[in-house]
Parts: sequence; structure tokens; C-alpha cells
Amino acid sequence: MKTLVLCIDRDDDLGRKAKVKGPVVGIKNNLSATNKLALVDPQDSDVNAIFAAVKVAKELNTEIATLTGDINTGVTSDRKIVEQLERLIDDLKPEDVIVVTDGAEDEQIIPIIESRIKITSIQTVIVKQSAELEKAYFTATSFFKEVSEDPEMARLFLGIPGIAIMVLAVGVIFNALFLSVGIMLSVVGLYGVIKGFGYENEFFSGISEFLGSLSIERISTLTYLTAFIVLIIGVSEGYANILHVGSTSLVDIIPAFILGSANLFLVAVIVAITGKIIDDYGRKEYLKIRRDIILLAFGVFVWMFTMSGSQFMIDPANIGNLVKSTTMGIVLVVLVIEFTKYLFAKEIKKRENISSSLVNKKVYTTTGKHLGKVSKVLVKGGDISALKIGRKKISKEKIVSMSKVVIVSDE
Repeated sequence: MKTLVLCIDRDDDLGRKAKVKGPVVGIKNNLSATNKLALVDPQDSDVNAIFAAVKVAKELNTEIATLTGDINTGVTSDRKIVEQLERLIDDLKPEDVIVVTDGAEDEQIIPIIESRIKITSIQTVIVKQSAELEKAYFTATSFFKEVSEDPEMARLFLGIPGIAIMVLAVGVIFNALFLSVGIMLSVVGLYGVIKGFGYENEFFSGISEFLGSLSIERISTLTYLTAFIVLIIGVSEGYANILHVGSTSLVDIIPAFILGSANLFLVAVIVAITGKIIDDYGRKEYLKIRRDIILLAFGVFVWMFTMSGSQFMIDPANIGNLVKSTTMGIVLVVLVIEFTKYLFAKEIKKRENISSSLVNKKVYTTTGKHLGKVSKVLVKGGDISALKIGRKKISKEKIVSMSKVVIVSDE
């Protein structure tokens, strides 16, 4: 057989309404199935699609088959269609197919069909009076479904506008609309920077991980609370120092706030990170301990730089102290990075081995869809926690196999 006409019933109207099980092969069987469906639901668009497919099959004097999916359109229905298609290819051995569908939703299966057999033509059958309405309806419902199911899209189209509305509402309530607009723009700007540089998943994963780590059983929860209290005291001390200076110039206000609060800010950072190091040690997550130590060293560097920088703003003669503090801070961070590299050499080597064995491997779904190549391997506790394909993150639970190529679950 050279050509097979394929009709797609992705949501299984034939099975649910007419009690006809797919695949339906042959012109006679398809006409019988369509008549049964038309008697149950004359307005069903699949009736028109199957009749159109039969017409094409008669004109070309070739075989026809209708593939049925499932009411749960998506992974479940597509798997059923793929199983039926592969059986047909084995039995009928067509060289190519002509695909007939009743609209945009059924056409979503086309890339999966194309991955298994050549498609020479695609025909979409829509009742003329409702074509534009159906397309508009599908576009809208598909968009909202995608937004609600995709965390990244939900943050962009629901989360950020939601935060903006809340900030504006607070501004109206407290008669501080100008301030609320400033905060709102800052939030949007921050998200834009994070999104633009590709750190969105890491940022929100970090927040989720932080919130999930809060537990009465963990020392870090207590140290985070203590650090927050110290941070609030630091802000009040900085504000008090601004009042003490008694100036309205930013050149005076900024260094006054920093000199009044920076020491307490450093204490808050040390307290918070110390608690995290203790918890990470208890869970044997040594690479996180290394990151915590480096972060602590970086916090000290920032403290040294801002303190000396503030003194320089007050008196430019302190330029020597600024240069010395900055140099010492950079040296400190570099030494800590190198020392921890030696201290955690075994864990670092293990992570590098895991990464080198997977990076640039091709990634496919269980239904054969190519997702791209592994760009980064995320390691937790000496084992893989997730893979990144570009900006997309796939958790360990979805990985099916990692041999010559990586296979991941669609669900």
C-alpha cells in the first residue's frame, strides 16, 4: 500500500458516544461507525471529518483508518493514538499518509504522527459557518489551559499581574499610590532581569526550596527567624542614623544608613547561613555546604566594600581604605573558593563525572518527541536531581532511562 488516509478522533467521540473502538479500518467500517455517531450526535464535527476522509480514500482508491484517543486529551489520548498508528503501520505498511482532522485540537497530534511516518497532506474539515468561531474558541481555551498548567506561563501571565494589582491596592488603601507604582515597577523589572538572564527556574526553585525547608525540626528555621529579627533591627538602626545625620541629600543618607545597619546585616547573614550549613551537614549535602561557605565569604566581601565605600562617600580621602578593603575582600572570596574546592574535591569530582556523562545527550519523550539536548545536570546529595534542556527543567522522577539517549516521561 502506498497511501493511507488517516482520520483523527483525539477525544474518542466514536468510543464514548457510538461505542465504536478504534482503529476503524476500511471505508465500509468507517461509514458504519459514522452513521452510528451521527444518530447519537448529529452535530459532532467528527461526523464531517470521517465523511471527508472516506471521500478522499474513494477518490484515491486507497485504504482509510480512523484513530481514536481518549476523553482526557493530551498524553493519555496521544499514547492510544500512537499505539493504534504503530499497529496499522506494521499491518498495512503504508509509505505515507494523508491526515484528515476536524480542527485545531486534533492537529496537535500531527508532529507525533510525522515522527513515525511521512505525511503528504493535511486536511482540516470545519463547518464553514463556525470555522472562525471554533478557531477563536480553541485559541482562547488552549491559551488559558497552557497558562494554568505551565508554572512559567502562570508566573508571567497570572503571578506578576497579581502582585502588581495587590501592590496597587495597598497603595490606594494607604494613600501611597506613587510609592506602590514604584514597588510594582521594581518587581516587574526584577522579574525581567531574572527572566532575561535565564535564572527564572533557579530563582523560583530556590524560593520553593527555601519555603519547603522551613520546619520546626530544622535549626535553620530558628536561625532564619533570628536573622530576620536582626535584619529588622538593622533597618531601624540605619534609619536612626539617618535622623542623627539630619540631611536630605542622598550623598549623606546612603552612607549614614549603611554605616548604621551594615554590621547587623552581616550578623543576620552569618546567623542564617550558619544554621543552613548545620542542616546541610546533617543531610550530607556537602556541595551545598561549599556553596554556603562561599556565600558567607561573599557576604563578608560585600560588607567590607559597602562600609569602606560609605566612608569614602563621606570623606574622599578614605580612597586608600576602599581599595584595600576591596582587594582584601576579593582575595578572601578567591581563597575560600579554592580551599573549598580542595575540601570537597571528592564531591565535586563526582558531580563533574555525572555531568560529563549526560551533557549534550539527546532527550526524547516516551512518545518519541525530541525535546533537545541536556544543557545542564543538577546534582543533589551526590545524585541527579534534575536535568535542564535549554531553560526547561525536568525532575529526576520524570527520567525513564539514560543510556545512549535520555528518555523522559510525558506526564
